[in-house]
Amino acid sequence: MEQNKRNVWILGGTGYIGSALVDHLSRNPENRIYLLLHQKAPADYLKTYNVFFGSLGDINKEWFERYTPEVIFHLARPAPNTYVERLFRINGGSRANRKLMNTLAGLTNKPVLIYVSGSSIYGKLNIDHPALEDSPLSPYPFANHYIRNENPWLEAQQYGKLDVRFARPGWIVGPDSWFLKFFWNHYLKTGKIPCYGNGKQFMSLIHINDCAAMIDALARFGEKGKNLNIFAGPTITHREFCETLAGLLNTTLDEISYEKIKHRFGVTAARALVSSTPMQTHYPHVHNKASLQFPDAASLLKDIVQQLKK
Repeated sequence: MEQNKRNVWILGGTGYIGSALVDHLSRNPENRIYLLLHQKAPADYLKTYNVFFGSLGDINKEWFERYTPEVIFHLARPAPNTYVERLFRINGGSRANRKLMNTLAGLTNKPVLIYVSGSSIYGKLNIDHPALEDSPLSPYPFANHYIRNENPWLEAQQYGKLDVRFARPGWIVGPDSWFLKFFWNHYLKTGKIPCYGNGKQFMSLIHINDCAAMIDALARFGEKGKNLNIFAGPTITHREFCETLAGLLNTTLDEISYEKIKHRFGVTAARALVSSTPMQTHYPHVHNKASLQFPDAASLLKDIVQQLKK
């Protein structure tokens, strides 16, 4: 290995967070990046990296032996659409993750594994009892299927088989994903900012680029076998989020009841939009190492709005 180079593997590098992480890591010449991509993944723009095609379940151990990873960022997820498909992919994903865990545990030089999860895994909480990295896991009903895929890594962490660290982002704000679907598109259609439910639910926010930086900081500066809650600035209410966005756009709020959310987007989306998981951290020094660009709701929303208006 060249001096000052580190082999970095990314599983799931074409998704919402994965793409931002690839972009962030590629700016550091210290990183030699390896990507595991699905055969159907759009890979043309990734040709400058070392690309392997396959799935979690058929990773060749020889790849890791030949290109030994110092850190693996795991963002690969099944994307089920129906209940039956969800059950099938959950079971398959769990088996694939356990197989991968056993493969990594058998390597002579074991990597740090950063598993990117989410705050919904903590369940419904209030501002007096925010989620910390050692809080018990009690996923919302819509997030139950995620924990099945995490279980092999939770066990590996618990029993010291690998240095597993879970990154748990709050609401990741970017010019795509949920913000585009549930807020920006509504604004373009109605000229107003939707406020979902009673607006009292709590949100811990992070800009998509800062999220990538903090995931990297967990690998570099996090403690062995310890997790990191990923957010920036103080927790705010959903209504405060909506009012801040409306102020930037010089408009008003459009109140959307829970029943209207269910009718428009379905039960899963409705539960997600009114979920409440305020977050704090035991590891502010890792947050500081990430050198966040957008430390609060106003600054991150201003940047996203500017991007969308281009």
